[in-house]
Amino acid sequence: MRSALTTRLILAMLAVATVAFLFAALLTAPLVRSSAEQSAHTTLGRQADLIADLPRASRLTLRENARLDVRGLNLGTVTPAGRTTGAARALDESQVSRLLAGGSVSTTGRLGDRRVIVEARPLRNGGAVVLATGIREVSAAVAQQRERLLLALALGLVVALAVGAVIANGLGRPLARLAATARRMGAGERGAVTPEMVSGRGGTREVTDVADALLQLDVALQGSEERQRRFLLSVSHELRTPLTAVRGYAESLADGVTTGADVPVVAQTMVAEAQRLERYVDDLLALARLDADDFGLRAGPVDVAELAHETADAWAERAGREQVSVEARVTGEPPVVTSDRGRLRQVLDALVDNAVRVCPPGAQVVVAAAGHEGGVRLQVRDSGPGLSEEDAVVAFRPGALHAKYVDRAGGHGLGLAIVHRLVTRLGGTIQVGRAAEGGAAFVVDLPPHP
Repeated sequence: MRSALTTRLILAMLAVATVAFLFAALLTAPLVRSSAEQSAHTTLGRQADLIADLPRASRLTLRENARLDVRGLNLGTVTPAGRTTGAARALDESQVSRLLAGGSVSTTGRLGDRRVIVEARPLRNGGAVVLATGIREVSAAVAQQRERLLLALALGLVVALAVGAVIANGLGRPLARLAATARRMGAGERGAVTPEMVSGRGGTREVTDVADALLQLDVALQGSEERQRRFLLSVSHELRTPLTAVRGYAESLADGVTTGADVPVVAQTMVAEAQRLERYVDDLLALARLDADDFGLRAGPVDVAELAHETADAWAERAGREQVSVEARVTGEPPVVTSDRGRLRQVLDALVDNAVRVCPPGAQVVVAAAGHEGGVRLQVRDSGPGLSEEDAVVAFRPGALHAKYVDRAGGHGLGLAIVHRLVTRLGGTIQVGRAAEGGAAFVVDLPPHP
């Protein structure tokens, strides 16, 4: 089971704080001891200086020595002849010689079975005074300082964890809200992302970016579902119209209302409506197949100049019945590309069919082919009513133009969507714009190889 982000952040901060705590403790322990020893040397040295300045320093009594011992200090002397007493026995010969020569000594040594810190100062009339204190006493002071330091570090660790928990909760709560919002969106709720989530108040820039992305997704889903709803309404309408006609005529035949010479006419109408219904269902199936992973393509060499002439010739007679002319225009010598010739012809047929249906009598449709950036460019242009900029944006969405221009002669609004997906599966791109002839221009760019 995955842990929450807040828990991970708190654990991470705990680990970092603990490592910092241990690292600080390891670094400061020797520094504390060194500082304590240095402080002990300094204090002992000052006391030795004071005693050395006393007039009777060379004749310190055993009682005074005992008083110093109560304070944890050991007193000793070095006579002008070099004889050592008391704490001076912790000095070696070289250190004694140095004192007799007028120098000071600051060292550590051993006095009996004890390790001691030693400070010795020369006297004005010869000899020296020596003060010593046990390292054990210094260690006790070091332990106290270490305990205080560890306590301070522990308090710092607790404070760091508390601050880390607050920060982690501050990061985790907005993300938890966004996750809950995403789950509601997944369950079908729309408009779940509120402006407060995107405003950035109480959250980091990254959290705000996620909220903004969710908002854009929410808007896109609403738009997509609205288009889907309209498309389904259009589909139901397109299916209902021929079905209603077929049912009406079938009932008239079954009831004996239509008889005699009217029967062949009704039968032909039923066949025409059934064919219309069949074409629509076939287009819906084609649209679904284009999204399938196993949609097959038969790639081979394609001469697009030849294909443009072939398409124009095939449509010349039918377009002529609508008083629309279709001609091919080839610029230069377009290269032979590797593509599916049958699917490419299907694209051109659909675009020419769309142009012929919307063009008024006397209009012109052009099937053009030319080389373009190492590949080829195919165009189907017309002198018909054309498309606005708003139309061009939604031209390849299923049913979008059909729902908008219900009064125009045409199909059921799936042709351009099928063309767009076919061109995409062929590895090309398709765009729509304004034609030089005054109508719409559909431009298909294909690479030399898919």
